[in-house]
Amino acid sequence: MGTYFMNSRMKKVFAAILAGLILMASPAFSFAAQSEKPDITAKGAIVYCQNTGEIVYSKNREQRIDPYSVTKLMTVLLAVQNLPLDKEVTVSSKAASQPGSTMELKAGEIVTVEDLIYGAMLPSGNDAAYALGEAVSGDMDSFVQLMNKTAANIGCENTHFANPSGLQNKRHYTTAYDMMLITRAALSNDIIRKAAGAQSYTVEKTNKSEKRTLKTHIEFLTDEDSGVYAGKTGYWSDYDCSIALGYSQDGLDLYIVLLGDTAEQRSEDVKKLIRYANETIDGVKVVGKNKAMGKVRIKHGAKTRLETYTSEIGYAYLPKEASESLISTRVVMRDDVEAPVKKGDVVGTLEIYAADELVNEVDLIVKENVEEGWFTSYLGISNFAAVIIGAAAALLLILFVWISIIRMRYRRRKKRLKQERIMEIAMEQMRQEEERRERDWRF
Repeated sequence: MGTYFMNSRMKKVFAAILAGLILMASPAFSFAAQSEKPDITAKGAIVYCQNTGEIVYSKNREQRIDPYSVTKLMTVLLAVQNLPLDKEVTVSSKAASQPGSTMELKAGEIVTVEDLIYGAMLPSGNDAAYALGEAVSGDMDSFVQLMNKTAANIGCENTHFANPSGLQNKRHYTTAYDMMLITRAALSNDIIRKAAGAQSYTVEKTNKSEKRTLKTHIEFLTDEDSGVYAGKTGYWSDYDCSIALGYSQDGLDLYIVLLGDTAEQRSEDVKKLIRYANETIDGVKVVGKNKAMGKVRIKHGAKTRLETYTSEIGYAYLPKEASESLISTRVVMRDDVEAPVKKGDVVGTLEIYAADELVNEVDLIVKENVEEGWFTSYLGISNFAAVIIGAAAALLLILFVWISIIRMRYRRRKKRLKQERIMEIAMEQMRQEEERRERDWRF
């Protein structure tokens, strides 16, 4: 009885283990499925995956919350849509006197639209945002109307702006979802993406101020491994902050928005959401690290062609309904690589496509140093090839000289034999003539 009980229990344990192993081996199972939704401090938050078109994470996504200075993403979006970057703007006294004027503009100061965009993005200047609004619409009421109309056109249903800077106002609010739509629209613009991703920017001397350097408030931008490429912070107090970011790493593209967070937890909440997204979204491994991808031409190098390798693993992130058969790749080698070349230099790109849309790029690097070649490298001939060609030429020359000597010796021998033959014939004729004379004398 006891033996039967133990065997029965062991069978059940074995069956449970086997079932677990089968589940883990099934395609539906992944570590992502075991990832727990992170607990964050922000009142409202959202993570949107551009690759798959899915919301990876959300918390109170439709709750109306003050975005504060994240508002400026809408302001600069309208500025780049309506103004040339080199347009000069004369700062009004109203703009210069805005609370939170961190760009420190002065009334009557003349700056460019580009300067104001960086002033709104990096130090989050309320003066810069106000000056941009006036430059776009002429007056602030008209600009605020344009902000709200544009928000509605983007798809925002729970957003209303009352000013261009994000100054606290009962009629100024948005949601995590709506702010994600605005962030996506803004950071899709190359000009804004560059400005919102800059660590610093220099405003040259103006008619009212000396040269000044503006610096970003986003700490992620100083860490090249963070994956964050651009964004905007918002701040009212240490207990009421916001942030909107663009993230791109290993082909995974995210938009992250946090509203109503604390200054202490804001960055940590961003990190939690990035980790969660990476664990949750399944990527297709298209190519491994250090995979040979063909040779690149090296101009004027001791070697004229060098093997290239992928610098990292290349992934493609697809919508759930998409097939992996849609993935394709293309190798693009640089045509301007010139010696000297150092180990680790980027000399090309592996482009990864999903249904003809570029979704990721992997740098191609070399693993050797290549110094400048001899003069023959300017003819596209490597040092090694030059040595081979030189050796072959020397052998040919030696062969030519040897054959010439042999031919000369042959001609000399032939000439000597000919002379000897002539001599023999002459001697034979002389002998015959002598014999004939002797016969004639006898008779």
